[in-house]
Amino acid sequence: MDGFTITPVEGLRSPIVVIAFTGWSDTGTVTADAAAHIIETFGGERFLEVDPEEYYVFTDTRPSVHLVEGGERRIEWPRNEAFAIRRPDAPNDLIVVNGVEPNLRWRTFAERMASAIAEHQPSLVCTLVARPAATPHTRPIPITGSSADANLAARYGLGRSMYQGPTGVVGVIHDALRERNAPLISLAAGVPHYLNVAENPPATMALLKAFAGIAGYDIPMGELPELGDQFLERVEEASAGDEQIQQYVRTLEEHYGEEEPEPEQPSDLPSADDVLRDIEDFLRGGNGD
Repeated sequence: MDGFTITPVEGLRSPIVVIAFTGWSDTGTVTADAAAHIIETFGGERFLEVDPEEYYVFTDTRPSVHLVEGGERRIEWPRNEAFAIRRPDAPNDLIVVNGVEPNLRWRTFAERMASAIAEHQPSLVCTLVARPAATPHTRPIPITGSSADANLAARYGLGRSMYQGPTGVVGVIHDALRERNAPLISLAAGVPHYLNVAENPPATMALLKAFAGIAGYDIPMGELPELGDQFLERVEEASAGDEQIQQYVRTLEEHYGEEEPEPEQPSDLPSADDVLRDIEDFLRGGNGD
């Protein structure tokens, strides 16, 4: 048993595929939030889900407990799902894969996921990445795009992927799709490395806008702009009156836009813990507010 449950979906028109996984290739939940936003905005038919029992060590990737209506506790297990989204007003339909990086059996997982995607003959597969970067929260989130395919890189104005080194499950699925001749690109958001918190609405919006440019149509942002403003207000509130923090941000502003190495995932940037611990604690609610 491989844990995959796949429902046949007929008639998808050369779909564009979006793939996002929390874990190695996602800072917080930036890419997963982008994928979830696409599904919530356009609707979708879930056609693939994966039994977590087959792919996780639950002492490493723990399920979470939530209170639902009436105060009842409900356990939420790590989920991997794929949704088919029909876009009659656009040239291509969509497939959105949203999941949590597994702990076990990556080759089996990647092969099964790649086969399920390749079956629909995608016109493009776009993986989403969010990684820590030396960029300030006061500037737009930088997005870089890359492809190992020179023609795709030229068509979409992307760089050539030259990364070598450790990879996450996104990279393994990429390789499995490459063996199936799928056209592959990647979009990566550079998230301010000192904001080590789960959600970052400005970064999620930046990824969505970049993907919209690839897909060729707008993606309504819904409440994300308001959430982004609130997020930045909280960051400013946390840093107000602290000259060390403000000086650090000014230093990042001076170097904003300078080219960085292209890691596939979080690099060994300076943590700035001594300078920016107050911001992280504030955004996590550690100040008791």
